[in-house]
Amino acid sequence: MPHAPAAPDSPTVRLLAVAAALLAALVVLVAVVAPAPAAADGTEQPTTPAAHVAALMAEEPEGRAVVVSDILAGEYDLERVQEQVRAEFDRLGVPYQVFVSTGLLAFEGEEFLAAVQERSGREGLYVLLNAGQTVVAATTTPGTDLPTRDAASVLMSDESYDYETPVPQLAAGYVDALLDPDVAERAERALNEALNAPDEGSERAEPGDEAPSAWQEFLDDMSPDSSNGPENTGTVAGMVGGTALGFGLTAAVLVRWRRSDRRVGFGSWAWAGGSVAVAAAVVVAGMVHVASAPAEESAEDSATPGPEAAESADLLAEPPYVAATERVDRVIGAWEGSPVFADPLITVDPAALEELDAAVAAAPVPVHVAAVPVADTDESDGDPEVLAHALAHTRGEDGVYVVVDARSGRGAFALLGVDPGAETYDLSTAMSDAMPSESGVEVALALMDGLGGARLDPEAEATVPVAARLLDDTIEDEEPTAPLGRYAADGLLPGLLILGPLVGVLLCLAFVPPYLLVRLVRATPGRRLRPMARREAERAIAALKAAGDLPAGDQAVRDLDTALIVLGEDPDELDLVGATVLARRAARRLEEGSAGGGGRVCMVDPLHDFASGKGGIPKANRSDLHLCGRCLRLTPALRTPLRVTGPTGRRVPHLSLDERSWVTSWYGTRENLSGEKLLEESRAR
Repeated sequence: MPHAPAAPDSPTVRLLAVAAALLAALVVLVAVVAPAPAAADGTEQPTTPAAHVAALMAEEPEGRAVVVSDILAGEYDLERVQEQVRAEFDRLGVPYQVFVSTGLLAFEGEEFLAAVQERSGREGLYVLLNAGQTVVAATTTPGTDLPTRDAASVLMSDESYDYETPVPQLAAGYVDALLDPDVAERAERALNEALNAPDEGSERAEPGDEAPSAWQEFLDDMSPDSSNGPENTGTVAGMVGGTALGFGLTAAVLVRWRRSDRRVGFGSWAWAGGSVAVAAAVVVAGMVHVASAPAEESAEDSATPGPEAAESADLLAEPPYVAATERVDRVIGAWEGSPVFADPLITVDPAALEELDAAVAAAPVPVHVAAVPVADTDESDGDPEVLAHALAHTRGEDGVYVVVDARSGRGAFALLGVDPGAETYDLSTAMSDAMPSESGVEVALALMDGLGGARLDPEAEATVPVAARLLDDTIEDEEPTAPLGRYAADGLLPGLLILGPLVGVLLCLAFVPPYLLVRLVRATPGRRLRPMARREAERAIAALKAAGDLPAGDQAVRDLDTALIVLGEDPDELDLVGATVLARRAARRLEEGSAGGGGRVCMVDPLHDFASGKGGIPKANRSDLHLCGRCLRLTPALRTPLRVTGPTGRRVPHLSLDERSWVTSWYGTRENLSGEKLLEESRAR
């Protein structure tokens, strides 16, 4: 027979019920007490910025929550700002939750606040104040009626608030706008003014607000009072003086090369001496300009920090290099759970964090990484290197400490008791080459690749951030501090002796091709020949009419008749050249009243002045020809023969047409020309 089911109060049923109750209690205890799940490799799972801010607000008094991000620790006393902002919003008489941060954190305004409210669950006003911005984001829950949008519009349009307005003053202005009964009217008026505002650069712009011109910026850079004024002046003086030297000396060489006798004439010496004088004048003028700077401050005056020093007053010359350590302590506390920390206020790819955590675990030395937002308002003055060293010396344990600005991809590291096995410069270069990156921690991975040979060495010298070196008065400045020393330190000599002369040489040589082109054009008159020949013929006819009975009349008339016979036919370019020479010679004889007037022509270019000596023409393979004074002063290589149209229609040197009477008779100076023979040659073409 089948057994009957066990009674409800049987020992077996009671045992199963007790076991089930114990199991359920254990599950509840684990769910309540156990921390949030961690990744398999130990890296803390990142949370969202909204969840992080909501958790911070939960620790504040309900209805009066003010959270000031520790990214402002470099510019503000966080506790004092918190109390000042709370005092302002207490005037509203409604529950509020305020988060004070910086505009560099890319929160989506009202969407971010809505996410915070959803996680917080508290009623009232939610406000996001950003240091350095006048835009205030705010939302309210049902039952809280405040003109948040109108107040934000009024505050943003008020010119008394700008990016330099302190956060407490910005909070006071926003609360005043919320409590103003006329805020809606003011907001509408501000909107209308914004819509009707003139364009940028109109009459609303003040004269002092205009952007400086390029020339004014240049003068500011050259000012001996500016930080780099003497160095900039030295560089400019060196370049200008060196350019003058290079140009003048190159011109002197070209002038010498241009002379046929290879003697350096007055022109060559003038170029060389003038360039040296100009360079010396420029250098001396620069020295006088730099020396006009006011005397340096005394030691007592220099001990008083100026405005620039006040901006970095929170940086220290000695470890831990920062005065505010709120965020430093928070990061070090997070490292107790994992050596890789990602700030909740930023978003980092979880896969990249896992890869970085694996690389850190495999490193031969302890490595700690912090991926955090970096801003000018933080404790490090926006310098990841300073923050890395602050973390290293505050924690005080040997290792490599890495800071990554996950927004921009910049990164830096600090070494404490570690021999990196490589040059720190090479490690920094590897990090620089890896940015920017989409993951935001790629620079840290690049550093890990270079630490393969690292080892712990308690005797190794700790690295020092550059910013701390600049603040350390015990470090001797190897650079000259006197204005004249700074003037000659950097760019003066390289510009004067290397870069400037090179520019001058190139500038001078740039004029050579145009010069040669002009000479070639002058040696190829082309269409200018016909009107030139007519002018010379008309001049000779006028001289003949005015001359009367002169001894030179017969020879001059023969030359003029020959020229007119040629011009009366269909002359080619060589005929026009010959006619011009004959007419010019006839006019000169008639004007001077001498049969010997005129003389031999220049065989480089018959259109030049009459010959005054003999020389060679390598380009025409001719030597011992009559040349004018200008051609005699040129080196043979620069003597360019006159070019005319040849039988084939191409332009050729006139000396190559040696079958023509013009050339063989040297244009009538070697033998008399016959008009009939010239006509026969002309008809035979």
